[in-house]
Amino acid sequence: MGFSITILVLFGLVVALFYFRPGVTVHPLPASVPQYTALWGSFVPANAQLFGFENYTMIRQYNSSYPTQFSTLLNITNPAVALTSKPILSVLDVDFAKPNASVALAFVSDGAFSNFTTAFQKVSSFGVQVGSDTMFGVQNLPEGQTTPQTGWLALIPAYKAVAFSIGGVDANTALKLCLQVQPSNSMISKLNVRQMLYIANGTENHLAIGIQAFPGVIPAGNSTMTVIDDSGSQVVVNRIIEFGNPSAALSNYDVIRTDYNAAGARYAVFDSYVNAAEYFPQADVSGVVRLVE
Repeated sequence: MGFSITILVLFGLVVALFYFRPGVTVHPLPASVPQYTALWGSFVPANAQLFGFENYTMIRQYNSSYPTQFSTLLNITNPAVALTSKPILSVLDVDFAKPNASVALAFVSDGAFSNFTTAFQKVSSFGVQVGSDTMFGVQNLPEGQTTPQTGWLALIPAYKAVAFSIGGVDANTALKLCLQVQPSNSMISKLNVRQMLYIANGTENHLAIGIQAFPGVIPAGNSTMTVIDDSGSQVVVNRIIEFGNPSAALSNYDVIRTDYNAAGARYAVFDSYVNAAEYFPQADVSGVVRLVE
């Protein structure tokens, strides 16, 4: 009996040392986490491999000329209509493994959306209805190129959004998947995503947010949420890495500290998740927010 008690005590000490390692902040997640809503949640299916959302309106408070990586997002040849960067309020990119395609959605000003609806009235007979939205087969001529891209474009009146996917059948399927998202099959409805959003303080007021639903920089991780916020004097990048269980999260803690080690970085464990927070000057906001692309 005494020997068994000794073994149990030693086992308990080992467990305690493992779960309460010196210097490691461990936070328990609540038994239930809130249901969240977000603009991107209306268009990102649960089976998407990757998505990134950038709030151009908020980012421009720090860099009025953002985005600098392009001046024209779409240049549709027939009907002739273009979408420049200035009237874009936010952008969402959604990538799929199957179908092998990606979708870009631009949420735009009233005037920009009116330009597109007026232009596509000329070819309305070629449109395909998907609920209250309309899809068209189009040709897009990217900046600096001479060969048009074949793809599919959708007009989304309820959100004043223009969506585009390059390609044929796969692009058509991917675009429809984004247009047909319901609360029950949205990525935002998944428990692990809601838990990561809880760690990220919800969905509001982020400069940018994205998820990769596969192992990334940390091979043992299941998925990673990247959230970009303004911390007052700096831009903070929170990378929330999901593991299969709390033991795996703690055993990869030092790996994460090595891989995400910007000056002043902070780390915390939340059950099966590790959050690495890195801090950058506000002057770097244009480059930092593109981490979700």
